[in-house]
Amino acid sequence: MGESQNIAPRYEAMSNGFTWPLIDDEKTPDLRNEILKIRMRPDDVIVASYPKAGTTWLQETVWLICNDADTVLAKNKMQEDRYIWLAKPARAMGNGFVELTTWPREQTRFIKTHLSFQLLPHEVQNEAVGKVIYVARNPKDNCVSFYHFHRMNKALPEPGSFGEFLARFTQGNLMFGSWFEHVNKYWQMSQERPSSMHFVMYENMKRNCKEEIIKLANFLGKDLSDTQVDIIANHVSFENMKGNKSVNRSRNAENGVFDANMSKFMRKGQVGDWKNHFTVSQNEEFDELYRKTTKDWTLELDFEM
Repeated sequence: MGESQNIAPRYEAMSNGFTWPLIDDEKTPDLRNEILKIRMRPDDVIVASYPKAGTTWLQETVWLICNDADTVLAKNKMQEDRYIWLAKPARAMGNGFVELTTWPREQTRFIKTHLSFQLLPHEVQNEAVGKVIYVARNPKDNCVSFYHFHRMNKALPEPGSFGEFLARFTQGNLMFGSWFEHVNKYWQMSQERPSSMHFVMYENMKRNCKEEIIKLANFLGKDLSDTQVDIIANHVSFENMKGNKSVNRSRNAENGVFDANMSKFMRKGQVGDWKNHFTVSQNEEFDELYRKTTKDWTLELDFEM
């Protein structure tokens, strides 16, 4: 995949082969241990993903399913205020622990994370407490989206050229580690624990959003009417999400964290945009890597529609 610049964020390699982002060198071990020891609630809902795999899309869908398709409240309350971000890649990362402990007991805790399964709280890993919903996107489109996110997010390292970023992506040399390891572990666990873990494919959401909403509702024990399903599907369409200030992160551009001239947080939302970025040789090399790495997988992803 070529040479990559030495611009990757620093991370700590763990004994189990997974990585932990070094947000603050002095606090990282304590933060990791705090996360592993978090006391979970049976009604906790965790939305997990590798970055830029459709996380915001799934978060909004899940929240609306659990809140009776209340799009009025969803539009009037920022998504960041409806979710607790577990292991947020910023120095305010510790705020998530405060929210977890102070969240009202009578309200479901909605939690977002990009952490590998092995870095989730022990009660999730070992006792299957709460509900985990994971969204995966085909790695070529995921890489492209993550590349553009690095371009516009001033809090992240410069990505270099797409070829350089692709090399880092294939090597797992990014803040949340290997896409392959991240996705496959969640997939395996969802097959072993179907009552507590649900796996969503980005491409299936694009293909038939209503059908995926119904599957999610069944998993979450929610009985939605046809009208509610229609309302949610309309609300979470890409065009509506892109124009919705409660989810499109436009205030991050307004406060200077995102450079909207470089890219948009919600850019295209397409399946197959990787064709506009991969060269023929890059695509051939990636396909060979994908075949070798996933030869024993039972998960199949779509690279175009």
